[in-house]
Amino acid sequence: MAEQSDNDGYDSAISRRKLLAVAGASGTAAIAGCSGDSSDGAESTDTTTTTTTSTGDSIQVHDAAYTASFTGNPNDLHFNSASRQNYSWPAGRCVFAPFMKYSFTEGEFLMGALEDIEINTDDQEAVLTFRDDLQWDDGDPVTTEDIDVKFQLAEKTETALMGYIDDWEVVDEQTIRLDLAGPTNPEVLKYSLATQRVDRKRDIHDRFLDADATEFLQWEWDGEETDVVSSAMWSFDSKGRQAFTFERNEDFYKAENVNFSEFVIESFGGNNAQHQALMSADNVDGAFSLFVPPEIVDQFPDHVEEIMTPSKWGYGMVFNHANEHYGKRPVRQAIAHAINRSQLVENAGPRTKFTPQVPCGIMPEDQEPWLGDWMSDFEDYGPESSNTDRAAELMQEAGYARNGDGFWEDDSGNVVGGEYHSPAGWTDWTTMSQTVVSQLQDFGFDLSVSTKPVNNWFSTYSDSNFALGSFPWSPGQARSAFPYFPMRYQLQANDIAGGHNYREKAQSEQTIPARGGGEMTITPLEEVEKIPSQPDRESARPYVQRVAWHNNIELPMLGLESSFSQTFTTTDDWTVASEGDPDRGVNRAQHWQVHEGKLQHKN
Repeated sequence: MAEQSDNDGYDSAISRRKLLAVAGASGTAAIAGCSGDSSDGAESTDTTTTTTTSTGDSIQVHDAAYTASFTGNPNDLHFNSASRQNYSWPAGRCVFAPFMKYSFTEGEFLMGALEDIEINTDDQEAVLTFRDDLQWDDGDPVTTEDIDVKFQLAEKTETALMGYIDDWEVVDEQTIRLDLAGPTNPEVLKYSLATQRVDRKRDIHDRFLDADATEFLQWEWDGEETDVVSSAMWSFDSKGRQAFTFERNEDFYKAENVNFSEFVIESFGGNNAQHQALMSADNVDGAFSLFVPPEIVDQFPDHVEEIMTPSKWGYGMVFNHANEHYGKRPVRQAIAHAINRSQLVENAGPRTKFTPQVPCGIMPEDQEPWLGDWMSDFEDYGPESSNTDRAAELMQEAGYARNGDGFWEDDSGNVVGGEYHSPAGWTDWTTMSQTVVSQLQDFGFDLSVSTKPVNNWFSTYSDSNFALGSFPWSPGQARSAFPYFPMRYQLQANDIAGGHNYREKAQSEQTIPARGGGEMTITPLEEVEKIPSQPDRESARPYVQRVAWHNNIELPMLGLESSFSQTFTTTDDWTVASEGDPDRGVNRAQHWQVHEGKLQHKN
């Protein structure tokens, strides 16, 4: 399994055809890129070298490389986060400084490139103050002129952040004042800013300001025609079929925290190949995000340390709402009843996985605080059983009957079935897909698992060339703790350019059973967009509850599982943040802990 990217682009407006034009073989990076790589397929960099050099600041820098594993071909990937399915988030995090990050340990935001953020809800404005020592690795200072270009391009490509900003003003070289587009929940704004990075340089990106948005969305910033400039720990050196290579950025504002010379993101193939690499831990020092079952973890040497943080992400099901069968609400509800969610978790790895008690677009651990006394009235669809009797009733009410072979068919004799798509290389997802299909076959759906390379998996959905399949049911990261983000994600599905064909329905008034009886009408997207305009959680709660109620009945997507993110790093040659350290609670140790000087080469 691999996880989500960290850019804000899941709300970018881009057609399916345009998305496919930029997808190529790099679809693995949009959500999947568990790691990156460097070098041109030559031998792995020797991570045991201990020669040290002194910088001008008298920092002892070890002539050593940290090698992190991932799945993918760097030749297909690039550094333009606006081009969703070609962007390599592991590589991007190496070279672009984050505005700020969220620590699950402390439940608070930690400053990165931002020095301070002040949000004034009364005046509906926010003031962002950036560090005065921000610098590009070409020697130019990072100023608010660069951030201004970033915001202009974000506005042009209609990213989610711009939904909260009416206008902005450059105050000075370090300060930008945001005029918010009405009342804005400070939490939502902070979560959105936490997805942002210093990744737009004025003299590189201003040429796109007067161009069509699609030109920027399709631009592959691969370092060949335009140099990749860094604002973070590492400077881009090279990439090839096997790996990305980065060198220590001496101009990084916390360069004293980085005491080794090179960072390598190397392709080791799928999960199994990465498991084997970590079992020996001879040629690899860690993995950004990798599902490893407990029996494999037990085989890792003692100096391989596991760090688990909430992923706010998980295995779900996406439906093509234009499909003759899966576009019908009773059929989707029947599927939810027929699937035993607990069995998926048991088969794929209960140590790190858990089921949503109620499928409703809210992450499992956040449901009770948001839903309150509404929660007991929601349909839970039997999280620990296959409720095939209720599923059969729903199919019959929708006009279906079993044929002589035991399959459900409509009154025209069309059998309910098709290919169930799943990403190759994600071993836990393969197990869960096989479990889902087996359960639905037993119920009477003529389904088969179709395992595809990740880029083809994305393209299949983006082109609406599918009936149903596995897909993440939230955008992931800390932001997904706030229901607005996963709820909007399910309605819009920007990662697949709305290929699930629900966008039009989401903007239409719908009538559904009301809580307590009777009926209620709701325009789902309109209701979702009211959530971030509420000043606090208590004010947002009624809107969250109504949207969750609709999601639970309508099932635009189906959330089946969530998990903890597993990151691995070795400790024989490298330090790591200790338990309880706020920096340990930030996802992806190989990025943030290097940023903060917690992951260093041992003397």
